[in-house]
Amino acid sequence: MNHNKTGILGGTFNPVHRGHIELGLKIKAAFGLEKILYILSAHPPHKKLQALAAAELRLAMVKEALRPYPGLVPCDLELRRPGDSWTIDTIRQLKSESPGERFYFITGSEGFLKIKTWKAYRQLLGEVFFIIVIRANGHRARVERLLRNENIPIGREAGNPPLPPAAFLYTYASDYLSLSATAIRKKVARGESISPWVEKNVQIIMEENKLYED
Repeated sequence: MNHNKTGILGGTFNPVHRGHIELGLKIKAAFGLEKILYILSAHPPHKKLQALAAAELRLAMVKEALRPYPGLVPCDLELRRPGDSWTIDTIRQLKSESPGERFYFITGSEGFLKIKTWKAYRQLLGEVFFIIVIRANGHRARVERLLRNENIPIGREAGNPPLPPAAFLYTYASDYLSLSATAIRKKVARGESISPWVEKNVQIIMEENKLYED
C-alpha cells in the first residue's frame, strides 16, 4: 500500500530564513516527500524567555518565504490550538486528521540530542519517522548512541520503511547550514544588512513592523 509521505518541520521561525527553505527543498528531494509542513510553534515551552515576534507576524513571514515553493507548506495548526505547543500533541493531531499519511519529523542534530527534555519523548519516537540533520562534527556518533540506547533502528534508505520507529541521518554541505535566526536578529539590531539570508518579502514585513530592531 502506498502512503503519502509528508515532512514536518517545526520551529519558531523568528524569523524564517533561506536556511529553512534550503533544508526543506533538499530533504523533500532526498526522501521523496510529497510536501513539507512548516509548523509554526506558537507557544514553545522551551523558549518562554526568548523575545518572540507575534505569532501572526511570524506566520506571515513564513507564508511569504514559502510562496514560490508549492511543496513547502505553511501550517498554523499550533496557532489554532490553545496552550503550549508540544510536539507530541501536534504529531497526534496530524495523524488523526490524515490517517493515510506517513509523517517524517525533521530536526537538527543539536535539537535531537536534547530530545529527553521533550514531553513524552519515548512515545514521540514511536509515532513518526525521524529525519535528523547532522549539523556539527561529532554529532553523528552521539545521535547514533542515543538512538541505540532508545532501541530506535537507523534507516538505511527512505523508500518504504516499516512502521515507526525508525530514524534517518542526513548530511549536506551548505553555506546556510549553520545559519541561525539568532544571528539574523542580532544583525538587524545592529542595523546590518540581512539580504543574503532573508527573502525580500520577509524583510519588508520585518521593516514595516520594526521587528528585532534595538
